[in-house]
Amino acid sequence: MSTIIMSLCWPLQGMSGPQKAVLISLADNANDEGVCWPSVARIAERTCLAERTVQAAVKWLTQVGILAVRERMGRSTIYTLTPASYAPPQKTHPAADAPPPPQLTTATPAAAAPRTVIEPSSEPSPPVGGEQPAKISKPKCPTQAIVDLFNKTIPEFPRVVMLTKDRIEKLGARWNESDVHQDLSFWAEYFALVRSSKFLMGEVSSTGGNSFRCNFDWLIAPRNFVKVVEGNYHA
Repeated sequence: MSTIIMSLCWPLQGMSGPQKAVLISLADNANDEGVCWPSVARIAERTCLAERTVQAAVKWLTQVGILAVRERMGRSTIYTLTPASYAPPQKTHPAADAPPPPQLTTATPAAAAPRTVIEPSSEPSPPVGGEQPAKISKPKCPTQAIVDLFNKTIPEFPRVVMLTKDRIEKLGARWNESDVHQDLSFWAEYFALVRSSKFLMGEVSSTGGNSFRCNFDWLIAPRNFVKVVEGNYHA
């Protein structure tokens, strides 16, 4: 534990209880450079939070600049704390000496007075050149390309032929969990990591004589995906 990093993190304000708990847990593991690498499961155990809550807190901490995240294939994620870079969301308030807004008073017509309603004579004109406001969107998950990588990288496993709705949804969820996952090179490394594991490839026999062997659907399930990425099957 680094007393330097911990002393810088405790006074920070402008965050929720779970976000502060995750921050302090990371600081408790960090060295004097603010670097640590606990697993999400370990952070959840220490803070008594759900893993999904921990992941949401980590995402928020990166957005406000206090935390940098670097994922490593087959090993724990590296976290770097920079308390001095913390930029909490700012709330805007009017200046203390700002004059009050002017109060406009208009005469109210009598209740029985007729009211004139002027309807527009034409539709509002569209933006010049048909331009639409730019939208920022994440790259779409290339499900078929990921399936092709699986079939090519692990030919020992049954070939995936059908892209079912369940498979598309799970691949999309894994793709959107992190910017790191939004790269086909990540998936090539992921499947190569699977193939290098004797346990996942069914080459290790259990006490009952039968060996476990995973498949495509097992690999893209959320809990299994995290365990493989963190190297739990390469001990």
